[in-house]
Amino acid sequence: MLDIIKTIISDFHKRELPDNIVGRELTVPLNSHKVITIVGPRRAGKTFFLYSVIQHIEKKIGRKKIIYIDFEDERLSLDSTQLHLVLDGYQQLYPEIDLKEVYFFFDEIQEIPGWEKFIRRLDSTITKKIFITGSSSKLLSREIASALRGRTISYELFPFSFKEYLKYRKVNSEDIFSTRGKNKIAAEFKHFLSSGGYPEVFNCNEELAVKILQSYVDIMLYRDIIERYRVSQVYVIKDMMRRLISNNACLFSINKYFNDLRSRGIKIGKNTLYDFMDYFTDAYLAFQLNKYDHSLAKQEQALKKIYVNDTGLGAACNFSVERNKGHLLETMIFLELKKSGLDVYYLNGNGECDFIVRKGRKIISAIQVCYRLNDANWDREIRGLLNALKRFKLSEGHVITIDREDKIEADGKKISILPAWKWLTRKTVEKKGR
Repeated sequence: MLDIIKTIISDFHKRELPDNIVGRELTVPLNSHKVITIVGPRRAGKTFFLYSVIQHIEKKIGRKKIIYIDFEDERLSLDSTQLHLVLDGYQQLYPEIDLKEVYFFFDEIQEIPGWEKFIRRLDSTITKKIFITGSSSKLLSREIASALRGRTISYELFPFSFKEYLKYRKVNSEDIFSTRGKNKIAAEFKHFLSSGGYPEVFNCNEELAVKILQSYVDIMLYRDIIERYRVSQVYVIKDMMRRLISNNACLFSINKYFNDLRSRGIKIGKNTLYDFMDYFTDAYLAFQLNKYDHSLAKQEQALKKIYVNDTGLGAACNFSVERNKGHLLETMIFLELKKSGLDVYYLNGNGECDFIVRKGRKIISAIQVCYRLNDANWDREIRGLLNALKRFKLSEGHVITIDREDKIEADGKKISILPAWKWLTRKTVEKKGR
């Protein structure tokens, strides 16, 4: 195994990194004296993000002082007691280099059970230049908090945002006023809405893209959920996954789903279904949005709205895409808000508002999403937004649509109606480490 590790290290030092890496909106500190943790769904671009950090660092120190290990490499069959071989192998290759000068990049480290102790020892005794990635939000919360004990700053990396996608396509996201510029952005947006932000599918035809995205769902389901949590009720968790995806951007009741299973003669505990829901969240396959309430207990008791992690993934696994374009649009806005690091909720009762945004203790924004705002839905959509604006004493709210733009006043409140592509290109997203 030592020779394999030496080969992996040596090969990395000799090979060229991709020259088409697209810069992401996420930035991380390079010399924070903290373990930098990047987590998010599989295939979202974490490896290429590490490559971009490595390219920046190697301009100053050279490639030899950088170790990159991908723990999904099929040649590696390690347990935590063998991780020291990474250090042994490097020192045998470069005995003249002090390990304190070396930057360590460990990709998908959750593949090694017990990795935490090694990283803690590496941080304590050898270097403060450690970057790790993982495909489970457990790395962001329980595992990182307990294992590294305040030694880490964690960041989330999701599939490409629309602005990042435009950068990949070499479209100027700031050219929103010229006729040619805004038409180009609007056309790209309609494609992005259904294809999503997973970079592997950007240059694929529709049929291949669907197959790739469906394979991502299978990988997350089997590797990040069924294998990781040793789920024995495979049929039920697959059925629940299909139900969640088909209910994207909708309220989901575990109690109703439990009764549905029971009516079909399927026996499973309700608490197990709640566990399954947590597993989907941990794997970044689906997110849960809480209803806004001053009472945390009432927030937890209320139904959650469910959103998949990418509109392309949702479209690939749902046969009713044309009918559910409104849900895809709402999902895209939710994902953009989630990436901001701010707290987001939905509001219902006397009219529903899709998103309430909180910063600290203060509600700062209310947003309604409506694919096509017309006479049939105008009263419902505007009433729900006005209810939120009045409740939180906000002077202005937003309605995001597929193509309509307008400014109106209602009940003394200003309402800005914007096409989604313009809201997404104007919006500055604040990334926060945790």
